[in-house]
Amino acid sequence: MILALETATMACSAALCAADGSLVAERVSLAGPAHSKLLLPFVHEVLAEQGAGWDDVDTVAVGLGPGAFTGLRIGIATARALAQADGSAGLAGVPTLTALALALAGAPEALSGRRLVPLIDGRRREVFAAVFERADEGGVRLIEDVAVVPADGLAAWLASRGDVVTGGDGAVLYDELLPACGPRAAGVVAPTAAMVGRAVACGVPGVVRGPDAVLPIYGRAPDATPRAARNGAAAAGSPAGGAA
Repeated sequence: MILALETATMACSAALCAADGSLVAERVSLAGPAHSKLLLPFVHEVLAEQGAGWDDVDTVAVGLGPGAFTGLRIGIATARALAQADGSAGLAGVPTLTALALALAGAPEALSGRRLVPLIDGRRREVFAAVFERADEGGVRLIEDVAVVPADGLAAWLASRGDVVTGGDGAVLYDELLPACGPRAAGVVAPTAAMVGRAVACGVPGVVRGPDAVLPIYGRAPDATPRAARNGAAAAGSPAGGAA
């Protein structure tokens, strides 16, 4: 089975999925952020619900973002620790936007052949977005990689991509800004661990495996910069290349 985690947004979730990606058990909190308090209890609950133990877990999967810095670090560090502690479980990661796109592909609003545009709240009145289309055998294909789109320009950005269907917490947050050509899928309100588990099982584009490859996708540089880095940048910019 696949034990999946998703913490890229305010939502926090853990899920247990079968090898084919079908959902076995899930815990989701949309209220967050409380990832550090909820994630491990959710893991224990989904395992206990099915009477499953660590011997039943073949893969620990996690959403890689983009999303909130703190949430991503918590989710990925937890996934790494669980896989390492188990010893026999593999570690896998999938871009959160891709997992959302796969969920959008099955939404009723996407049945008209619209392209799939998952939106994740990037704070600062911005969203992380990417463009996908359906692929063979129920998968998805990446058309445009991650972009940071200002909320004020979201309608124009979507309109320039033709008929699309949107989803995710960014679509919920800026629902009133979505153009007629980019309606929101009502059933896809946030990325969840169940979406991550299914995406890994389906082998969607961007799935990576192993601790060296399971790394966060931040989407942009952090707001906060370590003091040492700031001091180094200041020194490099001084006339003497060192002390002023």
